[in-house]
Amino acid sequence: LYRIALKDKKDASFDITPCVGEYYLLDREEGNVANHVLFQCPNHLGKGVLVSPTVHGNLIVGPDASYDMPVKDYTGNTQKGLDFVRAASQRTIKNVNFRNNIRNFAGVRATIQGKDDFLIEESPYLKHFINFAGIKSPGLTSGPAFGKELVRMLEADGEKLEKKEEFKYYRLPDFFHELSMEEKQELIKKDSRYGQIICRCETVTEGEIVHAIHQPIPATTIDGVKRRTNAGMGRCQGGFCGPKVFEILKRELNLEFDEVYQDVTGSKVVVEKTKGEK
Repeated sequence: LYRIALKDKKDASFDITPCVGEYYLLDREEGNVANHVLFQCPNHLGKGVLVSPTVHGNLIVGPDASYDMPVKDYTGNTQKGLDFVRAASQRTIKNVNFRNNIRNFAGVRATIQGKDDFLIEESPYLKHFINFAGIKSPGLTSGPAFGKELVRMLEADGEKLEKKEEFKYYRLPDFFHELSMEEKQELIKKDSRYGQIICRCETVTEGEIVHAIHQPIPATTIDGVKRRTNAGMGRCQGGFCGPKVFEILKRELNLEFDEVYQDVTGSKVVVEKTKGEK
């Protein structure tokens, strides 16, 4: 409907400019370097490079802010960006041991030039189509408030909304390694797969992985399992558990070896069988 309303023209009411930010994720050995999220003074590029502990005990450092990218969804890393993050972080904490880095990654922020805040408004091209644009770093935290604001805006515009009574809420399970010894033993009695550790770094069990695969919204790729259970998030970054997760996905979803993906469709882990394999 939106494209029809625009008649394949660009929405000229605002313009999105992608901005890449690169990060270091360090091992838990560095997790106690900072006890809080430490921001530097913000500038025209944003809140600057932060140094922060993560909820899982690691240390995260970054990001920079670069508008120099080949395509709008580019999320690769550059030596220039990482060098900047590393040097800038020294103004906050000088004793971060970057040799304990276990992963680098980048994210893309949607910025609107000349606007420092979110853009939340009805499209001038289609009634009741609400644009939420220029959603930068706090967007995830703001998500629930966005939903309430959307309801308020539509009701104020005369729309009658009905509550979805059959909405089903699924609580995320507790991490096995966070349970008490008694709770762990009780869980293993019910399902022995919870006694089999697949990811050594994060202490993730086979039972947790199988549970994630068979949820109403299932984890069907290696990265999907990682995001749901933390398997592969540790120091070895899946070097040990990756092949095991591969085999569990293949078994539980009845897949062929070339149907197990790392993440998106087409990101095959195994392309073909080696010589001599049947």
